[in-house]
Amino acid sequence: MTATALPAPFGIRQLTGTGARVLIWLYFSTMLALALWTLGDVRSPWPTLAGLVLFGGACLALSLDSAPRLSLGVTTLVWGVSVANALLISWQLVAGGHSQWYFGAGTVMMFYLCLRQRIVLAWIGFAAMSLVILMWGLTTPIGLAEAAVLIGRQAPIVLVGTLFATGMRRTTMEIDRLRVETSLRASAAATAEATARERAVRLAALDEVVTPLLETLVNGSPIQPRSRIDFAMAAAELRDGLRARSLSTPKVLQAARDARRLGIEVTLLDDSDPATLSPIDLERAENATIAALRAARDGHVTARLLPPGRDHIATIVADGTAHRSIEVTRED
Repeated sequence: MTATALPAPFGIRQLTGTGARVLIWLYFSTMLALALWTLGDVRSPWPTLAGLVLFGGACLALSLDSAPRLSLGVTTLVWGVSVANALLISWQLVAGGHSQWYFGAGTVMMFYLCLRQRIVLAWIGFAAMSLVILMWGLTTPIGLAEAAVLIGRQAPIVLVGTLFATGMRRTTMEIDRLRVETSLRASAAATAEATARERAVRLAALDEVVTPLLETLVNGSPIQPRSRIDFAMAAAELRDGLRARSLSTPKVLQAARDARRLGIEVTLLDDSDPATLSPIDLERAENATIAALRAARDGHVTARLLPPGRDHIATIVADGTAHRSIEVTRED
């Protein structure tokens, strides 16, 4: 068994489900409130309003993408919006504080990219935003030191996202491995149980046919002509069990036994695949075989289950006084 088509782990479902969407829009609402509250701290409100529209589009894209691994298109959009907002709003600020909401919003977006298995691009995005902030600090009275402090406060958020995503990925892989191992063990146990049941059935059938004959030999009783016939029939039934496993049902074996007592040679063969042979088709082949055996009066009767892919499921040939050839069709 292979690990195919396994359901998404619980953690991934939570990152792409309704709860995650609600958190995204709650965060957008918080940033919207901060941005509008601090419009007095910017030279022009239009860059901030445009940044809010871009940020809302990025949140919408994140909400609509439900794949465990965020698509490259949405990742690029989120990355671009975060850097664009830093370029668009930074040089409009009159003072720091909550008016720098866009940098925190971009950092949280990078955190979310980490959780959605885009760690490398998240760090590239954060580095690009940080470069913009450093340029802003270098070219304004804010100063390079203040810009570096701002970056230092935000970097741990992306680091936590990276560590959390890495740990979750390892845990998910371990859960999947254990799930596959459990399934394989269950499959092996079921196979062993089925084999044991089949062995018990075969041993019971063997005991029914062979034990009386062996007791005759052990007791030292004279071998009568009738006993020789019984030995030959027992050997034939053992061959049937080996060569015609699916066809060796109690009814077929009884019909074959009756035919052999009349001196008819019976050959049962099974070249089918039990996995592709339906119970209805097997019953049709069984009934046709029994009918042919009961109708035969001499000669040789051969019944064979055909390999998969044939137009028919079985062929039965009776070579005797009355030659008959029967092809058993599949159930429509």
